[in-house]
Amino acid sequence: MFSIFNYASPRQFLLDTLSSKQKLDPEFSVRKWAKEMDLKSHTLLVMLLQGTRPLRVKHAAFLAKGLRLSSQEKLYLQALIQFEGAEDPEEKSLYELWLSDLNPGKEFRTKEVDEFMVISHWVHMAILAITQLRDFESSAQWIHARLKSKVEISEINAALTRLLSLGLLVKNKEGKLEATFNRVTTRDDVANAGARKYHQEVLKLAGEAIEKSPITQREAQSFVLSVSSDKIPLAKEMIRKFRAQFAQAIGSDAGSEVYQMTVQFFQLTESPTSKGVEDEGVDTENNPVSSKKEIFNA
Repeated sequence: MFSIFNYASPRQFLLDTLSSKQKLDPEFSVRKWAKEMDLKSHTLLVMLLQGTRPLRVKHAAFLAKGLRLSSQEKLYLQALIQFEGAEDPEEKSLYELWLSDLNPGKEFRTKEVDEFMVISHWVHMAILAITQLRDFESSAQWIHARLKSKVEISEINAALTRLLSLGLLVKNKEGKLEATFNRVTTRDDVANAGARKYHQEVLKLAGEAIEKSPITQREAQSFVLSVSSDKIPLAKEMIRKFRAQFAQAIGSDAGSEVYQMTVQFFQLTESPTSKGVEDEGVDTENNPVSSKKEIFNA
């Protein structure tokens, strides 16, 4: 899904690309990227990434070089910039038609990638929960520090931009970020893929917590038992009820830290007649953001 043809915001594409590059190479910097674009200084690129300077069509040439875009992708980037900057509805509609023609899928989609990323990457839900901390500060640097550098600051900037664009975060009168607790709705196949990726990432975090977090700040329980297949629906119902009760009893609108709660119940053995595993549907309209105490469930 990481293609410019899946984006409606050129700045979001830039932020996600930078985040991806820094994941592959932690030493990759905006300064180095600016050199790849043949820019004399990285200042302009910093301002474009931060949104303090608007993207213009004239910027497309050096951006396309740094993004390594094909000629068609470069045209798409130019059209995105013009679409985003257009104020007249008719002009915006014209650029939308152009984007649809340039898109290999012949469809200009504005939110699908953003919604997938919100569901699939744990940092988005972590940020929404962090806004509930009593000492919360609305800066990427502060969030980065509180997350103990588990993600690059570029990923946090990209996530903040995405949450704001989807209306999951807003700025109040004082300029402080607040979670709106709106809900994300995606197609079932997108939601399922996103939920799978989310759980995989959370399990990695849990593994890291076992090694790095003091035992007084975590609790890990695991056991194996024999289960009759007709008890599976009851087991799932009990787990869901426990999750809701736990969030109600333990969650706080003004907490001191953000914790991740993960419950896993899965089949360990497989009978010779088993037909395989089917994806469990995820009700993304009701699940991702359900209450102030329970920020995300999938």
